[in-house]
Amino acid sequence: MTKNVIIIGAGPGLSTGLAEKFGKEGFAIGLISRNADKLKLQVQGLEQQGVKAYFATADAYDKDSLSNAIASLQTQMGTIHTLIYNAAALKMKQLMEETTDELVDDFKISVANAFHSVKILHHDLKENKGVVLLTGGSFAINPSPQFGSLSLGKASLRSLAFQMNEVLKSDDIYVGTVTINGYIHHGSETHSPRILADKFWELHQNRAEIEIQY
Repeated sequence: MTKNVIIIGAGPGLSTGLAEKFGKEGFAIGLISRNADKLKLQVQGLEQQGVKAYFATADAYDKDSLSNAIASLQTQMGTIHTLIYNAAALKMKQLMEETTDELVDDFKISVANAFHSVKILHHDLKENKGVVLLTGGSFAINPSPQFGSLSLGKASLRSLAFQMNEVLKSDDIYVGTVTINGYIHHGSETHSPRILADKFWELHQNRAEIEIQY
């Protein structure tokens, strides 16, 4: 039986590595991001590798848009077994140059809508003894005021992973996070999307550790 994974925050980097890895392991892939044209190309690339893939568009800043996209993928794919949340407010901006409203908006995409997505999918995940994987970053451990909002977001996301792991284990739902301590690029010998996808798969399969720092 094919299992289904939704990846929120799809793009040409890490999420492509994740889609290819989970696809090779027998999962159908559901992709969510804002750009329909790029999603179509990503789906075509996966299908050329023999992977079933679907997409829906949403702005991860907007929880209603995200809700609609998740519902669309559930209609197309069926019940969801795994959620990977890879969206974040990625920007370089000194902390004191931020406004309060900007920090609140960034928190929505980096943390709050990860939580929202889990709540929407809670029934599916509970039914399937499912998995939630969150893309963390080194700023959660070593914050940088030059990346003020992102540092706050990754620290909060890491806390969310630990809290949800504790709360949802009674529903047989596993929650974990990969804290990525390096620059992701395809030519890296340590932090290519393919290598990092293996770390996510390790958490998915073992369901033991809450976090891998790599």
